[in-house]
Amino acid sequence: MKTESVFLALAVGTTSFCSHADDDDLGQIRQWVDEGRILPLQDLLELYPNRFAGRLLDLEVERKGNRLIYEMEFLRPDGRVIEYKLDARTGRLLEQEVED
Repeated sequence: MKTESVFLALAVGTTSFCSHADDDDLGQIRQWVDEGRILPLQDLLELYPNRFAGRLLDLEVERKGNRLIYEMEFLRPDGRVIEYKLDARTGRLLEQEVED
């Protein structure tokens, strides 16, 4: 799995989604959440409620070396689109970028 474009709403123990990834990739992501290898999206949203204001446009889970990264894009109330990269296991914010 190199990159999964997932657009997930991973809630505690459950998953609902619309996806460009195939079922095998989504099953793998669900398994990682169930095993505690990555945090559910809901947990991440609760870590940074002020940063993640607005509408979630896209969510990807990407592997970089041994690390799994959540890449999330939000449409902010002011019209800006901001991309965040977080460590999927710890939730630590790795990068933030305002899209042009």
